[in-house]
Amino acid sequence: MSATKSLDEINTVLDKFSDQIAEIRDQPAKVDEAFRKAAIAAAEVEAAAFFGLAGAVAGAVYGAITEDDFTGYMQDNKEAIKKKIQELLDKLQSAVDGLKAPIAFLQASEAWSTLKSKIGEAQNNEVNNGSITGYWAGAAALKYTAARILQDTAMDSAKSTCDKMKDALAKISDTAWDFYSNIVKDVADLLIKLGSAIAKIATFVAAPVGVSDAIDILGKVISSAVAYTDALAKSLLSQKQSINNIEESTEHQKGLHNNRWPRSASDDFNINSPGSEWQAT
Repeated sequence: MSATKSLDEINTVLDKFSDQIAEIRDQPAKVDEAFRKAAIAAAEVEAAAFFGLAGAVAGAVYGAITEDDFTGYMQDNKEAIKKKIQELLDKLQSAVDGLKAPIAFLQASEAWSTLKSKIGEAQNNEVNNGSITGYWAGAAALKYTAARILQDTAMDSAKSTCDKMKDALAKISDTAWDFYSNIVKDVADLLIKLGSAIAKIATFVAAPVGVSDAIDILGKVISSAVAYTDALAKSLLSQKQSINNIEESTEHQKGLHNNRWPRSASDDFNINSPGSEWQAT
């Protein structure tokens, strides 16, 4: 497995995706403007053919007024392009809604790592300061040692669970990062090509090519978004099952009898007659 993505790496790709979504939402207005310019250009060409320069000026004014009546075929394609843009936004809505998920999963993973560190700190303290070997013997010392071993075993089990949860959550975060990274690359390409297509539409002469280019690139990115979303859903489902398996594996762990943390042996000691249970060595 590759190294888990850092919080900075995740934030970078998510910020870029957010900016791109905002830019996609601006595209319908740009499409409207391009077709408005195309309508004016078409009216100019038509008027100039019959009335010369003066007619071209009049045609431009006429085109600006009647742009919504501009050639039915082209008008239909304007709406088709805008519909495709909305379809893309609809497909990406779940990604917009889930923007905070990769960060949340990474933070949860780090929380499990921190918990493991705390358990390890407590365990090290117990190892360094809890031994009575060479100082005490007797029945109480045996009970203490047995309880100490159980506590140590339970801490090992807890640290193992922390590792499993940390890794599972980090994988989910990385899966989401892969999803957004792929989308960002495709949308970046879309915005460049869509901008070029819209510029062609505005010229009127190249409008049919621009319309075709716009619809084509939007269709491809929509297909990619669907494929990436499906892959993300399958991966998240797989990771969810992994977490369920981890939760099941925490049942009856070594050192945790009846799923309870082992109690200390202090209740077994008779503090009123320590001599009978403790023997200094």
